[in-house]
Amino acid sequence: MKYIFCLVLTMMLTLTGNGFAATSNDGDVENQTFTIGVLSNKARKHIVFSTPLAKYVSQQLTEYGYTNSRVKVTDSIFELGQWLESGEIDMVSETLFAALRLQEDYKGEIVLRRWKKGQPEYQTVFFARKDSGIRSIDDLEGKILVLEDRSSTSGFYMPVQSLLKHKLEVTPHFSLPKTPTSDKVNIVLASDILRRADEISLSTWVAHSQADVGAFANTNWEDSGDMPPHIKPEMEIIHSTEFIPRSVILLRGDLDTNIRAAIIKILVDANKSEEGKAALYKFQKTTKFDRFTDERLESLVRYNDSRIQIEQLWLN
Repeated sequence: MKYIFCLVLTMMLTLTGNGFAATSNDGDVENQTFTIGVLSNKARKHIVFSTPLAKYVSQQLTEYGYTNSRVKVTDSIFELGQWLESGEIDMVSETLFAALRLQEDYKGEIVLRRWKKGQPEYQTVFFARKDSGIRSIDDLEGKILVLEDRSSTSGFYMPVQSLLKHKLEVTPHFSLPKTPTSDKVNIVLASDILRRADEISLSTWVAHSQADVGAFANTNWEDSGDMPPHIKPEMEIIHSTEFIPRSVILLRGDLDTNIRAAIIKILVDANKSEEGKAALYKFQKTTKFDRFTDERLESLVRYNDSRIQIEQLWLN
């Protein structure tokens, strides 16, 4: 069964299975549609964010037969990947490790860095109570580390990668352990326990000594909604990871070479026009897209190796 909601005057929202799609009403439906895919459980919000950019790109691609734009949203990375591989979507903006999975398993291609909310890069910070006696990542053996969920780059992959780089063994738990394993880092995912896990859950658990350490993005540390002012003075950062791209853009791998090049140019040049800047701003206050340096491109191979190692470790 399909449910139709009126989202805005020029947009139609349709629910089919786990995925949502919003299509711009203008243009001939016989012509090609430029489609952005989004991974989120907040469909309507992300459709509002993404529709102006999808429409902007489509309007720049008219010479290639594009006259329509659409946004499809799903909360499943498997479904998003299937859309990417089948050609149902043309572009995805995601955090690094999710993007690496889409590139590896579903023939996507990482092409650009996105300056989401004006930030080209971010890092993960580990935090603990100042009175915990924990001063560095090397003090985490036998401790409980709370992370957000398995899909998070800054709240799962990067912290686990750091632990492995420091030769620390990890063991997953599906609830807060009463007796933590003494020679390993005991990892608990808030999403395994809470119906709706978020960053403030991590801050609260550490503040109340339900967990010894938490880890999330440095942007969360600076956000009073994630690290409340009445809690923050009691906390300290005990370790920070390297910086990685804040968000990246993938295109489906089977795009025509000329169309691929055109989309990249449209995105890179979008901040040079008022119309483009407006579309970027609505796309979660994105300031621009830029190309990767050769050094950063080479690092993606290393990050993908880490991703595979972490997923195999967690599954075992």
